[in-house]
Amino acid sequence: MPALDVRWQPRHVRPAFQGVLAVLVIALWSSFAQVSGAAGWTESSASSVNESTLGAVSCNSTSSCTAVGYLGDNTLIESWSRSSWSPVRSPDRGLNSTLDGVFCVSGKSCVAVGNYSSASRSQTLVESWNGSVWSLVRSPDRGLNSTLDGVFCVSASFCEAVGNYTSAGLIQTLVESWNGTTWSVVPSPSLAPSQSSLNAVFCVLGKSCVAVGNYGRATLVESWNGTAWSIVPSPTPGTYGGLSGVSCSSASSCVAVGNYSYGGTGSGSSSLTRTLVESWNGAAWSVAPGPSPSVAHLYGVSCTAASSCTAVGDYTSNSGLSRALIESWNGSAWSIVPNPSPAVADLYGVSCISASSCKAVGEYTSNSRGAVPSDPLVESWNGTAWTALTLRIP
Repeated sequence: MPALDVRWQPRHVRPAFQGVLAVLVIALWSSFAQVSGAAGWTESSASSVNESTLGAVSCNSTSSCTAVGYLGDNTLIESWSRSSWSPVRSPDRGLNSTLDGVFCVSGKSCVAVGNYSSASRSQTLVESWNGSVWSLVRSPDRGLNSTLDGVFCVSASFCEAVGNYTSAGLIQTLVESWNGTTWSVVPSPSLAPSQSSLNAVFCVLGKSCVAVGNYGRATLVESWNGTAWSIVPSPTPGTYGGLSGVSCSSASSCVAVGNYSYGGTGSGSSSLTRTLVESWNGAAWSVAPGPSPSVAHLYGVSCTAASSCTAVGDYTSNSGLSRALIESWNGSAWSIVPNPSPAVADLYGVSCISASSCKAVGEYTSNSRGAVPSDPLVESWNGTAWTALTLRIP
């Protein structure tokens, strides 16, 4: 992950599990415990032994969602089917395999992307779901280190994935495309000599896609017209800004989220970090006014209509703890929506089927100071209130 990347970043450093402990991690997948409350949040009494996080989620119906992340040194995939979440076995490559993005066009067709370590290098990781099993899919790499952070599929035969790669000491944008048979690198512009990274992508049609990220201290937006990717001007408030999520309800209506600051060097490094929301009206990107706690970030956004969007992230409370943050757009204004956040929690991804059905995913820790490894957190919106579900390893 580049130093100036503004996409979701877990609070803890993943431990490198090896030998017997790695086997233990895999064995425990089948015994995940989950507890939910009708209101507020609850957790199991079992103690966590591994670092685990969900970084992205995709729902294709109210009864079918897939969330991805990592568990210790391995990929983690959780599946929502009507009324409960359950872990699904997923393959890994090399070391430190993690999934950062996912998109499902149906309950039988999903693609997840991320990266893994091999020979001291970071390489792209792509996995595919056919309705029965997850399998590894060959994907190309560029430069010294390559990673894919976001993916969007228009159909089972057309997907776009974005991320970054390192070459000659510079971080540059990486775009890969799926044609139903193979993944291939698609040329994408980078703003030299600044470090450029794409963190999320959304396609309205096969010939209309938008990707967002950051370069140096500024926001970065790129557009696909069916033939080539090109940079689209986007504003950067403050002295630093970056975009980590994007969602479009049409080709002329998109929302991107991230953070900005008037000091420091980027995400999480300044006490002045604020949430950033930008909107596209078909002609230009502009900053959308909205509320922000004193130290806050938005990582993911999902829009079901031009007048209905949900964004998720985190903020630092008065006591110095990270708390889950949810904001909503009603067509006129952005507002903070109360949610039953555990004492220490972050939300990294969100997927909405309608204005009354959303799933948001992230991580939490049961320790009020965040001194223990995190576990997956899922929050659900029913049109009236958010409820939380915590997933624990017994």
